Amino acid sequence: MMKRVTIYIIAAILLSGALIVNHGRSKSESEPVPEYETVIATEEPVEVVVQPTPEPKLDYISLFVLGDNLLHMTVMNSCQQADGSYDFSHFYENLQPAISNVDIAVIGQETVFGGAELGYSGYPAFNSPSDTGVNMVNEGFDVVLHASNHVLDMGAAGAENTIAFWDNYPDITTLGINRNQEEKDTVKIIDVRGAKLAMLNYTYGTNGIEPPEGKEYLVNYIDYDKIQSDVAYAEANADFTIAFMHWGTEYSITPDESQTDLAHYMCDWGVDLIVGSHPHVIEPVEWIESENGNRMLVYYSLGNFVSGQREARNLLGGIADITLVNNGSSVSIDDYVFRPIITHYNSGLTYFAVYPMEQYTDELASVHGVANYDGPVSLARWRGMLDETFAGYDTSLFPIELNY
Repeated sequence: MMKRVTIYIIAAILLSGALIVNHGRSKSESEPVPEYETVIATEEPVEVVVQPTPEPKLDYISLFVLGDNLLHMTVMNSCQQADGSYDFSHFYENLQPAISNVDIAVIGQETVFGGAELGYSGYPAFNSPSDTGVNMVNEGFDVVLHASNHVLDMGAAGAENTIAFWDNYPDITTLGINRNQEEKDTVKIIDVRGAKLAMLNYTYGTNGIEPPEGKEYLVNYIDYDKIQSDVAYAEANADFTIAFMHWGTEYSITPDESQTDLAHYMCDWGVDLIVGSHPHVIEPVEWIESENGNRMLVYYSLGNFVSGQREARNLLGGIADITLVNNGSSVSIDDYVFRPIITHYNSGLTYFAVYPMEQYTDELASVHGVANYDGPVSLARWRGMLDETFAGYDTSLFPIELNY
């Protein structure tokens, strides 16, 4: 019996050792690798196709800005009809269909629509027929600027009557004058092709005429703190900020220190584009870049759109023709042009018209009424004024489109 037990124990030990040896073998010493593993190991690499990131959808926004609509009595009288109404529509004939086709057409209305009851008048205290506002609507303007040194020429009544006129046209965005304090505190932002554009408008003063007590909200004046606050709101709530400035020194073709200083501050604060007026002459265009990296385009002055002034230089104006691009995440300037325009009138000051400079001719210049006051004019003379104004500025960044 003891022998058998011993034999069983020895057999068990031998069997156990065999199991231990088998578990200790390497994979190469064990059973052959299954066939499916061999196939995977020798299979060609699978080509991974990476789909290209789609290009962002670009939306282009066209902006067309005219300078000051300055309606002297000679200009108004030339537009009066037999029934006593006024028709200014022919001023825009040579600028169509550009005005009606752009996304945003802007004009500076330097004079108020105070109403016939206040008496129509020209320099120095202007009051113009609201018929010119009707023409603006019919021509396709979208934004009208009213912050100017003449906005209080007829006192508060003139500004308030102007506002009341525009109440009839709620689709028109008016800037620079306000119905109440709430409106003055509101930054106007318009939606265009999916982009939010903030629009600001300020004047350096109102010829010493102050709003009456309790109506200080009537006019947007240049005030550094107010502008900085408005720009901060625009930066937080809009994609692009445009400031229309009524500023500078009259008849100076060079921006003065108040313009350049304020322009640099506004660039620091985040403004993307400035378009100026007031000096009655054109001034240069340039890019400004601040230390914080913001880059801003500034048209210092577009001069007059139309006027009855009697110096040739005052009859040379400009159009800011700008294209913005919206890539879905930001809005920037894609292209920009300064387009010179000429106010033409006859020797009797009974007919006025506005021409893009590329459409104007020396034949028209030979009968321009300004010759009675400032000597004969020609395309060469006006071109010389352009060259003088932009001397020293980088014209590669500033294409002047002339086709003559």
